[in-house]
Amino acid sequence: MVKRLLLVGADTPALQRVLPMLLRSDFQVHRVEQATEALRLVGESRFDLILARYPLVDAPLSALIGGVRGASSPSRAAGLLVLAEPAHVGDLAAFLGHGVNRVVNLDGPSDRLLQAVADLVGVSPRRTVRAVVELELWMRRETQRLLTLTENVSSSGMLVRGGRELPVGGRVKFELMLPGGLATVTGEAEVVRHTLVGAERLDGIGLAFISFVGDGEQRLAAFLERRTGNS
Repeated sequence: MVKRLLLVGADTPALQRVLPMLLRSDFQVHRVEQATEALRLVGESRFDLILARYPLVDAPLSALIGGVRGASSPSRAAGLLVLAEPAHVGDLAAFLGHGVNRVVNLDGPSDRLLQAVADLVGVSPRRTVRAVVELELWMRRETQRLLTLTENVSSSGMLVRGGRELPVGGRVKFELMLPGGLATVTGEAEVVRHTLVGAERLDGIGLAFISFVGDGEQRLAAFLERRTGNS
């Protein structure tokens, strides 16, 4: 089922990284710069998720919340996620649980935004999958290869052990050898974060899928669906 996403406000680097994955996840994306235009849209149509850049340029956040959560709003049940610069995150505490579902720091890793979206609309659930994966990265004139293990995999990316020498933003080719003798899934991914040393139990990197070779995306989705059915 196609989900409808409304983006309110200026674009951000985090959104630029996450948006291609959302488009592949059957999202229909609408963009507006002005909160007043967003208020018109949420009053006319149903949206599943609203991402708003704070501060809004032409209206207070409370006005957008009122429009989204109004009794007659078709988007009343939509997830409302607010993106804010670090200096403004504290200003939003009073809105959490009072119309706003999530606040995401724009300086944080882009996979936190992706996970927040997944939590709100139920896309790309992560499954614990131990599989061998080979990564290949081009750095200047040399090729760097890493053979490692996945910690978890979703339809939008994977968390793998090690690889902290690979820079955030770097693109890699991957060969994911799924368990059970299934055909290898290959494609291209981007390093979106390094795990936080001391705060996370895994020392590794988060990768977001960019493209797949052949029917790899469909085969991975089928594999993950079977894992869901067996869990």
